Amino acid sequence: MHVDKRIIFLGIILLCLGLAQDCRHAMVRYPQAPPEACRVYPTSKECKRALDLRSAQAEQGGEIHKIQHTYYFFGLYPGNLVVDTSKYCADGPKSVHQYTTFWNGFWEQLTLAIYSPQTVEIECYK
Repeated sequence: MHVDKRIIFLGIILLCLGLAQDCRHAMVRYPQAPPEACRVYPTSKECKRALDLRSAQAEQGGEIHKIQHTYYFFGLYPGNLVVDTSKYCADGPKSVHQYTTFWNGFWEQLTLAIYSPQTVEIECYK
């Protein structure tokens, strides 16, 4: 009878860990600034060429940077963490995605949400 309680307890813990993963997501997508040729004459041939070149490069995707953010007390402290995307992306960010990985959730559950890490993924324009 004593072994059954341990198995049930372990099952509940594993279920909580499994259900708590990948629950929190926040994503922002940024539009790309127009090419220099389009700023002066948006209907010019140079603008069309620059836009065609950009669309061909966009299919390849840009560089992706992963950053770990540390929060405490259920994610309440520190309130706001500001990321300077110009350090990572010279041509500007394409998207910023903040989420909880399996290991982030594991450590959060293990510390009873005193330590709440988050992963930030920044994708750059090419």
